[in-house]
Amino acid sequence: MIHNRDSAGLSTRAANRVVTALGAAAGIGPADDGEAFGPHVLRHTFGTDLVRGRGDLVAAPVDVVLVAELMGHADLNTTRRYALPSEADKTRALEALTTDR
Repeated sequence: MIHNRDSAGLSTRAANRVVTALGAAAGIGPADDGEAFGPHVLRHTFGTDLVRGRGDLVAAPVDVVLVAELMGHADLNTTRRYALPSEADKTRALEALTTDR
């Protein structure tokens, strides 16, 4: 756990400031949807990478029920958002179809 100067745990607001500042120092800009870099973007990336089986640490998709448990979601519909296809996913799927030539 990261602590503040008084050896107490960081508040949510303080942790948000630290993550946002580190992102800015690393030159990380807003997410694809325009959301500013911060803890929520990291959390979303975590969930999406697990559900979709992408990223450096995940070789295959992880069961959505397990991802929901890891993320503390009581409702699977909350986790389901991370599995929704992007426009790029839809385009790749259509391009993979066999067509007459």
